[in-house]
Amino acid sequence: MHNAYAYDVDGVIVDVSERLRRAKELSRNKKEFWELFFSDELHELDKPRPAGVKAVRDRARRGYIVIITGRPQKLLKVTLKQVVEFTGVRPACIYMRRTGDMRSSATIKLELLERAIKEGFNIVEYHDDEEEVLKNIMSTYPNITLYLHYNNSYKIFFKPLSSVNYP
Repeated sequence: MHNAYAYDVDGVIVDVSERLRRAKELSRNKKEFWELFFSDELHELDKPRPAGVKAVRDRARRGYIVIITGRPQKLLKVTLKQVVEFTGVRPACIYMRRTGDMRSSATIKLELLERAIKEGFNIVEYHDDEEEVLKNIMSTYPNITLYLHYNNSYKIFFKPLSSVNYP
C-alpha cells in the first residue's frame, strides 16, 4: 500500500476569496449564497493558493494525492481542471460531497476520508482550512498528521505520537 496525502480544495489549493466576496455580494439569503458560491461561472474568479500548491507538488513526489472536498459532485470537472492547472498534479482520486447534501463539512469530509481509506489509500497527511474538520478527523484517525491552512501558509495542527522523533 502506497502512502497518500489528502487535500481539501477551497482555502487549501485554491484561493476562493474573490468567489466568496462575489457570492456574498450577489446573494440575498443563505440558499442563494451557496448556489452562487458553487456555480460554474464564479469559479473563474479562483486563483491558485501558493502554499497549498507547493505542498501538493512536494507530496506528489512521495506518494498519491487524494482530494477530499466539500464541493458538490456536480463540480467534478471544474475541480479536476483547477487542481491539475494550479498544481501540475493529477490526483489519484477525488472524493466529493453528493450534490444536495447540506451536512457540515466536518461530517462530510470525515465520511469521504473513511471511504478513501476503505478503498485502499494509506492516508498519512490531511490538509484542510477548517479546524472543526481537523478536530473531527483527529478524534477518529489519530494516526494521520493534520495540517491547518490559513492566509498563505499552513502549520501542523496535529502530529501522531508514533511519528514524533525522540532523542
